[in-house]
Amino acid sequence: MTEILNLSYGQYSNSTITHLYNFQESQIPYTKDTKLNHQLSTFLYRSVTSQGSSSANYYPRALLFDLRGGLGALNKYEYAEEVPHLNMPIVNQDPTQLQKNEYQKSLDQGETNASLLNTSNTKYWTDYNKLIYNPKSIVTLPSYQHQYNDFGTNYNLPAQKFHLYSTGQHEFKSIESESVENFRYWLEKCDHLSGLQVGTTIDDSWSGFTTSMIEVVQDEFFNNKENIWIYGQYNHALAEKQSLVNKVSQIKSFIELYKSSSLFIPLCPDYNSSMISNLDLGSIWHTSCVPAIFINSIWGVNNQYVDQVNMFHMQENLLRGDEARKIVNEVKIVGEEAIDGVADPMMMSMTDLDLTKVRDLSTLTAQVPKSEINLGISKSMGNVRYINKNFINDKKVEANSPTSNDETPTNVYTNPYMSKMTEIDTFPNILNDNKFHIEFNVHTGIKDYLKPRKKSIENLRLNLDDLVEDKAELVEDISNIISSYSSGFESDEDDYYD
Repeated sequence: MTEILNLSYGQYSNSTITHLYNFQESQIPYTKDTKLNHQLSTFLYRSVTSQGSSSANYYPRALLFDLRGGLGALNKYEYAEEVPHLNMPIVNQDPTQLQKNEYQKSLDQGETNASLLNTSNTKYWTDYNKLIYNPKSIVTLPSYQHQYNDFGTNYNLPAQKFHLYSTGQHEFKSIESESVENFRYWLEKCDHLSGLQVGTTIDDSWSGFTTSMIEVVQDEFFNNKENIWIYGQYNHALAEKQSLVNKVSQIKSFIELYKSSSLFIPLCPDYNSSMISNLDLGSIWHTSCVPAIFINSIWGVNNQYVDQVNMFHMQENLLRGDEARKIVNEVKIVGEEAIDGVADPMMMSMTDLDLTKVRDLSTLTAQVPKSEINLGISKSMGNVRYINKNFINDKKVEANSPTSNDETPTNVYTNPYMSKMTEIDTFPNILNDNKFHIEFNVHTGIKDYLKPRKKSIENLRLNLDDLVEDKAELVEDISNIISSYSSGFESDEDDYYD
């Protein structure tokens, strides 16, 4: 049995992971004849309710961090029998706390009614969460107050925002002991840890908090040898709130998250896609479900019984021994359905093809234009060189060795259940195409993303010593990444550092 421990930081990442765990909840066998397709113990901890009993409760193997007030109507001890550190029973809920929405009230009564959810009453991840979290899975920061779809504010000094990398570093120190203690609690409940998967945001202070915690747990528990995948998300709602200082903080966050990870997957969804409709861009419940589709496809490969591939082997397949090229910069959800049952020549479906006869997946996307949602920070361009390509399909596709026309290493995974996530009652009805496959690739286009950011730091004249302690070191870090994606592809070495 292998387990994956998830760490999630902030309202956007916590909303994303809630979609993921709601899908895991749908796999729990509530009847004896339920067929299991997934190894539930990978992401869920099974706790037997009493000795000799056949019934059990399932809790997420996860630590979720949020700001003060970020839990909405949930009291983290609400479903516990006692408050551990006070050794006192739970009597009632704080009358000053937010009231649960109708959906959560119905869940408490053992019923589920998706029609009760809407963008007005679903402002917190706890509003549509279906699993009960162990109290040691939830940590809140006391000094900063939650603000919906915005930077948090200091509880005593509202003008101070939770928006810079350095602020997150500082705030981690205030709850380091509790964070490490809770991490140890969950680590001890793992028989064979496959690795950590981390969700955080790049455009606020959670990035600094995240890297500070990873540094501590790596040093204390893993001797810097654990697989750590970081899904670094951009919240589009914060894009218009970015000052020059915020943009510098983003660059610092990106580089430090890269350095803290064994695999770094930055996600910045483009919601302007023909696959999407009825999306409320002001609703985190809506916008967070798109990156969740991609991450869920990976989770399924990690814990399904058939064709399972663990974190270590997926990472090895992708890196191929080059640990510097660990940024997955192109991520796509690619639609496959024909329009009105007829194969449109411009939107031809993979399902209209005989997949058993596909010999080279690299030519498939070139031959068949599709609707797609881009989630990565880079898009396909004619002038980039692919370092590797990765596909997750809902049925087996045999990929032969790359042809002489395309020598790109290609990894193909099968996950027949990944579209099932969109059928969960808490998943917003925003997709026009519920049949899709996933692509996540590494190519040299990452240089085009990093070069202007490197120049921004070089040209920086503001005194930001608290944020960027050593400007030359940050520039060198960016240059080293650019160089690692240039080696073997460029003949002009000056281009490494443009």
